[in-house]
Amino acid sequence: MDELLAWLLFFGKLFLLMLLVGLPLLLIIIFLANALYKLLSPKLEEWERKRDQSKK
Repeated sequence: MDELLAWLLFFGKLFLLMLLVGLPLLLIIIFLANALYKLLSPKLEEWERKRDQSKK
């Protein structure tokens, strides 16, 4: 019983550590992706317009 409790405690701490490390990293990645999209968005729209004009 003590061993089971020790394993549960270990996995609980591991899960908390994963959340504490993972969530900020995920937020940083999302923030950087959003900033990159805002930076490239005008160029993407321009390329799309050129592509649409070349199809006609």
